Amino acid sequence: MNTYVWIKKCKKQSICKHCGKPIVKGSYLVMCQMYRESKKEDNGGKKNWWFFRRFHPQCWIDQGIAAVSKIPVVETRGRKRVPMTDGTKSARFKIMQRRASIMQRLKKATAEVPYDIDKIIHLGTMIDELKAEIIEQGGLPKSWE
Repeated sequence: MNTYVWIKKCKKQSICKHCGKPIVKGSYLVMCQMYRESKKEDNGGKKNWWFFRRFHPQCWIDQGIAAVSKIPVVETRGRKRVPMTDGTKSARFKIMQRRASIMQRLKKATAEVPYDIDKIIHLGTMIDELKAEIIEQGGLPKSWE
């Protein structure tokens, strides 16, 4: 359905679609033309239909606000927040920082040609300990699995 809306001065008295009160000649009104074109060519000679609605300017605003307030607001941007206290968030963040540091050290240790196996095993056990710590603070992140 297509809609055209414009505001103009009332040339003759008409009735507001929202409040049902008359719109006085010479005052402003909001005019809405709504129409729909038929997709089928063979529609009994009827290719489209349309109708007009007239509103007071304030009634137009009121009905628009009412229509928008019926639509529920759903936030779709970003990741869903996990309900945590500030203390839990800061503890988890510190654990994640330590894991990032250990992962850097592990990558550096595996890049060296003569591998230091003891160092790699030690860093691996530290990562396992951090997994146990973060499970207590709200669960294991998917990237750690």
